[in-house]
Amino acid sequence: MISGGTPIADSSHRSTKGYIRAVRHPQVLNLTEERNSKVRRCGWEPITFSVEEEKGIIFPHSDPMIIRADISDFDVGRILIDTGSSVNVLFTDAFNSLGIDHRSLNKDITPLLSFSGDVIEPIGSIQLPLAIGSGQRRAFIYTPFLVVSCPTAYNAIIGRPALTRMKAILCPHMLLLKFPTQSGIGQVRGDQLSARVCYVSSMMEAANQTPRRATPETLAVTHPTLPNGRGGTDPPDDPRDDSATPQAQPAEELETISLSDVPNRQLIRNMINHKLSISPSFKPVRQKRRSYDTERYEAMKAEVDKLLTIGFIREVTYPTWLANSVLVKKSSGAWRMCQDYTNLNKACPKDSFPLPRIDQLVDATAGHELLSFMDAYSGYNQIFMHPTDREHTAFITDRGLYCYNVMPFGLKNAGATYQRLVNQIFAELIGTFNGGLRR
Repeated sequence: MISGGTPIADSSHRSTKGYIRAVRHPQVLNLTEERNSKVRRCGWEPITFSVEEEKGIIFPHSDPMIIRADISDFDVGRILIDTGSSVNVLFTDAFNSLGIDHRSLNKDITPLLSFSGDVIEPIGSIQLPLAIGSGQRRAFIYTPFLVVSCPTAYNAIIGRPALTRMKAILCPHMLLLKFPTQSGIGQVRGDQLSARVCYVSSMMEAANQTPRRATPETLAVTHPTLPNGRGGTDPPDDPRDDSATPQAQPAEELETISLSDVPNRQLIRNMINHKLSISPSFKPVRQKRRSYDTERYEAMKAEVDKLLTIGFIREVTYPTWLANSVLVKKSSGAWRMCQDYTNLNKACPKDSFPLPRIDQLVDATAGHELLSFMDAYSGYNQIFMHPTDREHTAFITDRGLYCYNVMPFGLKNAGATYQRLVNQIFAELIGTFNGGLRR
């Protein structure tokens, strides 16, 4: 919660009493409404939220609402929506990037007060245009911002003054902000990835007790924004590309070895294997073979040859379940081959083995100087399928039918099986260093 920041002229004892009196005597507001009842008002559609709008959000979560918006015709990211703030805040790094002369700031501002009682003296205030939304459904207002200099992971904070002016309604559960416009109800979706990166950056900064200013996000000039204009509709940048902390370097060179070189490879086979537990009430489904172009067939042939060579797959005859291969192009231009196990997954009961929570794992790293990672390359493929279920993973190509000897990607409970193995291997280490393990 942020309070204060009002102009000195509005902080007198008389204005404070009037502010409270307006709530204690609502009949004064009723008289005002009656006087203006003949004035034609521009109505707007009801604002509603539906279950379908939850799509794309990782649950459960308690992430803050982080959006992008146009401030003074600049596309600004990492903007925190804070309904507990009585002012709009623009931090100095972002303000300096806007290229506005400091002489334009109004210095007659009362200090800001946080919920802990800390007092922060703003540099000044300034009235700036603010636009959110996309296309024709954009909200455009002029609203005051307080320019504040303090270490933070955000560029700006939009508080109650701007939200009430825009008649905006926030749904924290869906990370969705809706507001009325002349062309209908506009909306802005929060960036969940950026929210977690900002949160971790703030936590580590507080834990280290060394004020370190996060690298501000680059501001890009956009076209001037009007109530029905366009601009600022580009997709948000990935905040992982502009991390505020230097990248850690390995303390020593590590030797890379192949799993086939490990003498106790049989140990993994004995520890765990993946069993499908197909429900007998489901009828087996053999998908009809799909047709692909020449490029995809070549990529499929190369992938099958590789998997046959290393023993991950084998040929199969008369399978009861049969899936198609799906090829997806990577950002590098190469092809990734997956199997469509949609029908098979429907016949398998869900394994409710608990998986780690990413937010708890991230919070556990606060206060530590180093964070080490283990890259379990093709980790799923190191777990063998149960012998009776291998043929159920059969898939079809233009060259024949094959099934997996090892656990492939795409199976319903593959993640639970892998996590169960990881917990067995690191049973003596989990929780020892206030950390956690995640696949």
